[in-house]
Amino acid sequence: MEASKTDLLSLLKAIDVLAPYLDEIVVVGGWVPFLYNRYGQMPSPHPLLRTMDIDVVVPRHLEERGRPTIDELLSRAGYEARIYGSDVPVVKYELTSPVTEIEFLTPEIGKPGKAALTVQRGLTAQALRYLQILLENTKKIKINDTIYGSDISLVVTVPSPGAFIYQKGLTLSPSSRRPSTKVSKDLYYIFSFVDSCKELRDSIPAEINSLRSRYAARWFRSFISNLNRYFPESGGEGPALVATQYSGHMPAETFRNYAYRTFRDFIQALQEIAAR
Repeated sequence: MEASKTDLLSLLKAIDVLAPYLDEIVVVGGWVPFLYNRYGQMPSPHPLLRTMDIDVVVPRHLEERGRPTIDELLSRAGYEARIYGSDVPVVKYELTSPVTEIEFLTPEIGKPGKAALTVQRGLTAQALRYLQILLENTKKIKINDTIYGSDISLVVTVPSPGAFIYQKGLTLSPSSRRPSTKVSKDLYYIFSFVDSCKELRDSIPAEINSLRSRYAARWFRSFISNLNRYFPESGGEGPALVATQYSGHMPAETFRNYAYRTFRDFIQALQEIAAR
């Protein structure tokens, strides 16, 4: 199911509330393919997934510089901070109308430490590996839209396509023990970019090769290994997982074969460009 106007309104309202910090924070997660498709002139031929959660990556230390804090901005706008979980408490800012959940994330640097960090007065962010890739490799997308009669004009920062795919692929490690539902969504997000316009099909492998040289060499090896695990030469669970998220018109078997070939071509392109 694709995002509704109400879902979109919840995202744009949140972005508007966070306007004083838009140059320093990055919208990530499931909204990224949607934003590129609708506003970034990178249309996808496949249905996009619906997401209601808004994930935002912030630096490990976010200076106030005379501005209201993010916690103050959200509280004044009616969002309520709620804590979920016990072992790893997660803070989400929630709004009832339109229904919204915002979660803040920040890069985990070095050896695993605290699961959550105070990045600004009143603001706690979950610390996760590889998020610096998303924070350091970004694009600006201009949003000009009319939702329910309201004219909206914003500029939002999102990860570059290659960075988005690289970080998603790195989280697919078997040691992460992520639920299959999340893995299937992440594989579909990768698929929706890799199989979109020709511009992206040509530029993403080159961008990931550039990221390979900027971050730890073992990360690229892990990235390729993770994709090969789900899309081995003999097939695998990857095509079936991607297919669980697909709502288009291709017959199931046809789509699984198509997804398999798409990923194999992508892996081959990455390996060839890295070998040059």
